[in-house]
Amino acid sequence: MGMCPIVCFLGFSTTQNNTFSEHLEQRSRELERHHREANLDLMLALNGLHDAVDAALVADAAAAASALDRGLSLLGSCSDHLTAIGEALVRTRTELFEREGVDPADPLIVREPFFAHIDTEGLYRELVAHGAALPQRVFWDDVAGRVHDGGARAGLRLLDRHLRELQSDVRTFAGEVETMRRLALRELAASLHGVSREVASLVMGFTRFLTTFTYFSILCERASLLHEAQPIHAAPAIAAAG
Repeated sequence: MGMCPIVCFLGFSTTQNNTFSEHLEQRSRELERHHREANLDLMLALNGLHDAVDAALVADAAAAASALDRGLSLLGSCSDHLTAIGEALVRTRTELFEREGVDPADPLIVREPFFAHIDTEGLYRELVAHGAALPQRVFWDDVAGRVHDGGARAGLRLLDRHLRELQSDVRTFAGEVETMRRLALRELAASLHGVSREVASLVMGFTRFLTTFTYFSILCERASLLHEAQPIHAAPAIAAAG
């Protein structure tokens, strides 16, 4: 269920399968590709911008402009991939919880009450003990609390919010770099090299997004396992108790 945090972020079952799950899993693969490409584009963009700094320091205006263009183009590509991720998250949430015609007996629907029965405290201690969680509960409480109370729908909304904030940071950073074009080379080098806080925000934004994805996939997996461990007629009783 949780082999790949993004491909398996909904906790797809290994014992039950249908065309709906296969459809969502295929989308998850595309979502993972867009995340991978977005992260790569950011890293390459930062390398390109640092090349612009180096070129500006030796007064090579043509090389600096070329490297700046390359970095900005990659930031634009990164943003496009993030847009695709956001659209995939919205479509997934809509198909799971807002579209008519979804089989109410589908495993991804039936398991919803089981999120409230996850021992999130025990699960966190288990993850920490195996080096599978960040210390001081970084990012954990937000996603675990929301999913425990609101199920997968709440988790998908949280992922979407983090995604939008990350994309906003990417676009803002690109805009700031764009305004540096008119600076003299020495001033360009100093200004562009001094964006460590902005870069850290982007890196941490990607880290938060992937970590939240990972925690969400683990919680989805745990809910699916709880559902599958129940006798066939136990789900309605648990739903009522929740």
